[in-house]
Amino acid sequence: MTEITYTKKDVAVKLQNRLDLNLYVAEEMVDGLFSVLRELLMEETAEKVRIEIRNFGVFEVKPTQAKPMARNPRTNEVVHVPPRRKTHFKPGKILKEYLKTPLDSHG
Repeated sequence: MTEITYTKKDVAVKLQNRLDLNLYVAEEMVDGLFSVLRELLMEETAEKVRIEIRNFGVFEVKPTQAKPMARNPRTNEVVHVPPRRKTHFKPGKILKEYLKTPLDSHG
């Protein structure tokens, strides 16, 4: 199994090629988009946050419940885990259909 890791710079280069932009402009656009998404997901005025991007997917921040009887697997010590918030991504229809296809048919 092979693994590919893409960086923000890779996204900017892809955007630069698609829109025929200067690389600096493409990097500013990508950085700006990710900054705005991060700020929205870190919004503290709401318990739940949802960013819906049609034909891509949904980013959500959801609260978790406290776990008063959690166990540290390394020491077997019982610890209390306070409630917190976690992120979740649900792929959109196009991506979900692609992910359903068997691995050997991806090419």
